[in-house]
Amino acid sequence: MADYIWGDASVTYDDWHGTAQLDERMTGRLLNKLVGLDAEDWWIVGLDIGGGERVHELRVLAVHRDVVPEGGDVLRKIAAANDGEIPVTSFLIHDVDPYAVLRAMTHSFDLRLRRRGTVGLPVRVQRLADVPEQH
Repeated sequence: MADYIWGDASVTYDDWHGTAQLDERMTGRLLNKLVGLDAEDWWIVGLDIGGGERVHELRVLAVHRDVVPEGGDVLRKIAAANDGEIPVTSFLIHDVDPYAVLRAMTHSFDLRLRRRGTVGLPVRVQRLADVPEQH
């Protein structure tokens, strides 16, 4: 399906909700190289990892360099020139482990998921522990 607004993660039964943030490694291979997408033609602006019980796929959302203006806040300029939206191509990346790409591009990563019933409620950590217990 093409021509849709890319939004938040969504599943049929949303038992867990969360957020993720990633600090990209600057000393390793660039994401474009990791996925095999020419950096002179494409600027990757989104990552999408999803799938089912057996297979997870990696998609990257990229803006063609032809629509990237010079200098300043280019993403806002792109959106302003396109009715408030950033036009991208969603590439399905074949023959890669999505999590290997994630590890290769990561300086630091934080994923936090919480049970649906805890959404909007503060969760206070009162103890730290290890499994198995460490001595």
